[in-house]
Amino acid sequence: MIEALDREIEQKKARRSDLMQKAKEEERRAETRRKIIYGGAFFAYLATLSPENERRVKAAIDAMIKNQRDRQFLGLSDE
Repeated sequence: MIEALDREIEQKKARRSDLMQKAKEEERRAETRRKIIYGGAFFAYLATLSPENERRVKAAIDAMIKNQRDRQFLGLSDE
């Protein structure tokens, strides 16, 4: 009887772990989707600005990108 309960506990722990992993994956996908949607909206917004304001806003955003690999990928200068 105790062995059966121990097996059941282990099965429930494994199920809990699987569900937690699935929740993390779903949140990661949702976060990626949010970034894509906001990124698209940002580019649409930039297209509505005058060239001078577009450069100013883009420069402010570019300055917030600190990761060197990301800056290189985007063709931004070194900080």
